[in-house]
Amino acid sequence: MNRIMRTAATLVLSTVAAGGVFASFAPSASAAGNPPWEPDPSSAGGLSFYDSAGNQIAGGSINDSPIAAFVQGATTLRAGDTKATLFAYTPVAGTSPGTWSGEALSSSTPYPNSSAPGSLGTSTLPLVSGASGDETFATYISDFPNTDTSADGYAGLYQLRLKTSATGKPITTSYDSVDIQVTGNNWSIVYPAVAATPTTTTLTTTPGSPQEAGTTVTLHASVSPAVAGTVQFKDGSTNIGSPVTVTSGAASIDTSTLSVGTHSLHAVFSPTSAFYTGSTGDASFTVTAPPAAGTTTALSVNPTTAPAFTSVALTANVVKTSNSNPLGASDGSVKFFDNGTTLLGSANLDSSGTASINYAAFTVGSHSITAKFVPADAATYATSTSPAVPFTATQPTSTPHAQTVDVSIPAGSLTITTPYDTTNPFHLGNAQLDPKHSKFTASNAFGDNANPANGVSITDTRAGNQAWTASATVTDFTDGSSDVINGQNLTFTGLTVGYVQGDALQSGVTATDVTNSAIYAPSDSGSDGLKGGPHAFATTPHGDGSVFIDGLLKLVAPTSTPAGTYTATLTFTIA
Repeated sequence: MNRIMRTAATLVLSTVAAGGVFASFAPSASAAGNPPWEPDPSSAGGLSFYDSAGNQIAGGSINDSPIAAFVQGATTLRAGDTKATLFAYTPVAGTSPGTWSGEALSSSTPYPNSSAPGSLGTSTLPLVSGASGDETFATYISDFPNTDTSADGYAGLYQLRLKTSATGKPITTSYDSVDIQVTGNNWSIVYPAVAATPTTTTLTTTPGSPQEAGTTVTLHASVSPAVAGTVQFKDGSTNIGSPVTVTSGAASIDTSTLSVGTHSLHAVFSPTSAFYTGSTGDASFTVTAPPAAGTTTALSVNPTTAPAFTSVALTANVVKTSNSNPLGASDGSVKFFDNGTTLLGSANLDSSGTASINYAAFTVGSHSITAKFVPADAATYATSTSPAVPFTATQPTSTPHAQTVDVSIPAGSLTITTPYDTTNPFHLGNAQLDPKHSKFTASNAFGDNANPANGVSITDTRAGNQAWTASATVTDFTDGSSDVINGQNLTFTGLTVGYVQGDALQSGVTATDVTNSAIYAPSDSGSDGLKGGPHAFATTPHGDGSVFIDGLLKLVAPTSTPAGTYTATLTFTIA
């Protein structure tokens, strides 16, 4: 048991203000609200625009002819109509949309159009099929420009309308429509907002779960609807390869590197078009360890007949059953038995899968010798036992005399000591006030390279080369009256291990600093720093021998600590 003493300087009370840094984010206003005339009472629904491959688009160049390969209305404006025409109109503030000026951008095209791509070719909704030579929107703007430059919500906007007709019927007065914004040479839909279509991704595996480690597994993603994009396959949060392009709604990848255990597999679909949402397919997959490889052990006994107490060579050869290849030096060992129960000895395999011993203590009579292979890793190789080989020990020419020899190994001891005690305390010295007047600090080396014995000395003479752990705990510091320094403020850091030259123990001891996370007031509870515990600071899995553990004892006290000499009890233990 050791006492730690320090002398405190006169304290000056100071306070330190602490604060935090905060960041706040306000929601941004919309760049533009809905156009002032919306909802348009004459509009029955919206419009959808498509390129020649049937991919939905939300804008383009005002110089394109046609403005889009296909334009589809959202509603059937009038039953029996068979032709659709696309018009453009220029909004005018303060007037009804029905009085705006405009003109046709396309000719009247028949619908349904079976030659249109994808679902457009089978839909009965009104469909304008654009053609080369249709009026460009740039031409329309030159004919009916929007000259509004105010902030009333009309500037730069136009309305596109799809109307239908049929032989003998006039063009409809109602229409499907969208409002577009023209910026420079480009147009884009602003109303109604284009909603992204959800997608669904399904992930399956071939072969199914579970499978042995090393098996090639195909991860297959099916995306519906079958839109363009890529799939990133993942094992948990780890990518499996690079993103795979989706073809006809499918993407797949092969992997053979899944580790043993249960995996959460994912297929993350990212669409190319903004008109579709991404989606993720999930699957659980279990990988099992392959069964241990079978082994075959053969035994030879030489000689098979000899006088009792003659040296007999026992040799075992171990091979992998599947291919008869010999095992290696690190694959295991062989135990030799007499009559299945009496262990005669053991030996490690060599590089040719052979293990051998010489045994010279066979008694007179018949013996049944076997060799048992013991794998170093039971998950890699299975154990195997050789067929029994008979050995006959005949009467020797002279009868040997057996003599019993014994020996006692002392239990030994495990000790931990320091050179300090109540009559020779360890002094931390005078505490110093830091430049910011926020704390008192006192510290002193508890042993060092020049004087390792001034730290903690550990000696282990126990039999069996056993493990040990050294720990420490300290009480609160007191000046003998009511004033206290919390023991949580004492730390033991910068620890080093000093080995004794010539001693058997020269490695394997690990030292770990004992730190704390705050400056504690006298009344604060807890077991931070060296208080409470015990706090382990050194350990080893095999500790026969002697070592020194040196470090720095440091005490930090709050500035509210009254002046005086404070003492605590620091106790080192080992087990």
